[in-house]
Amino acid sequence: MVLNIDADEVSEMAEKNECVIIDVREQFEYESGHIENSVPIPMYDIFNNISLVEKYRDKKIVLVCSSGHRSYYTGKFLEENGITNVYNLYNGLYGWEIEDKPLV
Repeated sequence: MVLNIDADEVSEMAEKNECVIIDVREQFEYESGHIENSVPIPMYDIFNNISLVEKYRDKKIVLVCSSGHRSYYTGKFLEENGITNVYNLYNGLYGWEIEDKPLV
């Protein structure tokens, strides 16, 4: 089950270096603003080549997108393919910004 976590939880995990944040939006969306140190891997790239994410198996994987929908479905796909340490940023980057978290 993909767990939804809020911006504060993601921020705390990132500060402790407990996770990798994967931004599943398209590249042009990522370039318009993203969470610092997040890794851009668009959702359909993951669907077509899961090995792009498999190298992060040893860490908690936090998936983000604009609203939380694409990242949630990407998380479901990863779980169905054996990657179970997956979290979804609840409300996506909209929720991140509502909590006054920075984008770069």
